[in-house]
Amino acid sequence: MQPSRVLFHRILTPVAATLLATSVVSVGDVTAPTSLASIAKKDDITLADKDSMVAFIDLHVSRLESGDAAERPKARQALLASVYGISSRRATPLFRELYAEQLIPKLKTIMAESDTPQRIAAAQIAGGLGTDSAVSLLMRHITPHEQPDDAVRVWTAASLRPLIVQINVTPSRLNRSIGTLGQAALVEPDWPVLRQQLETLAAATSNQRGEEGGQANLMTLAREQQTAVLTRLIERLKDGELDMLLVIEPHIRRIQQQFLDQNDVDTLRAQARKTVPAVSGLYEAILANWDTIQEDQRRARIAGRALQKAEIMIVLMDNYLTKQSNSTAPKYEDAIVSNNRAPIEAGKTKWATLGDGPAYR
Repeated sequence: MQPSRVLFHRILTPVAATLLATSVVSVGDVTAPTSLASIAKKDDITLADKDSMVAFIDLHVSRLESGDAAERPKARQALLASVYGISSRRATPLFRELYAEQLIPKLKTIMAESDTPQRIAAAQIAGGLGTDSAVSLLMRHITPHEQPDDAVRVWTAASLRPLIVQINVTPSRLNRSIGTLGQAALVEPDWPVLRQQLETLAAATSNQRGEEGGQANLMTLAREQQTAVLTRLIERLKDGELDMLLVIEPHIRRIQQQFLDQNDVDTLRAQARKTVPAVSGLYEAILANWDTIQEDQRRARIAGRALQKAEIMIVLMDNYLTKQSNSTAPKYEDAIVSNNRAPIEAGKTKWATLGDGPAYR
């Protein structure tokens, strides 16, 4: 099932009341602390601190691997407590790196060998670590070849999003990961995974990392990947993969919002020139599958809403480039539901070749 952003943040947000065991637990010769909060603030971490960190990680990883359905969320939350949410503001870069150094190998083993709930939890924990190593771990599970479990791929793609805002993650690592994510989305078979992949690409297009964090380059790369994926999704829809509507329809508005939130002239022109030709193929794709779409009223409504959003965005972007498009209020949802092809045929005639004009060259 597709996780919403609300659910995603609810799962990742540490809940203090359920995080920590009240009793002292020993792992090997070292007593595992009930919290790493004091160590997380340090710029100088001693060997004793590191031993406590290892004991803490061993304890909660063990709970994550072998605990029941009630224990696993508590273990996940405990492992995230020092590096995610409000607590992350207090975690020093040194603590974060040392913590990830000890935890990542264990998460790697879980994601390779454990059952689905544990693997999902491991991906969520990696998303909170805020290190290059966490990005690398998630990228090893981004394609069906690397990670056959689609539920894990959903959370792998989603867990990359919080890493985008972490300044401890280097621009070069993020750029490589977003490029790889875009390539993975071009061949991803499952629509719930695609929705998360596109959400993460969208987050990268509107990142706030600043100049030193590589903001502009990441935005440009993410927009290029996003356009390539959207073009491919419309091609797949035209070829009869109707589930692509479930990805295209919600994401068109995300792209429109990116455009409205932008004020750089060159960026706006580049996005319009690439997006309009891609989206204008949606008319033909829906007409090519007309009879099949008509068999399901829910699908027909989604197709209509997708076209309505697409046309509004086409007009917005083309008017920015040419100042010649008129505002429209398309009612394609009603047309498709009532089996009326005429408005969609007219829309195709009006807009499908727009991207061939001189303003798009």
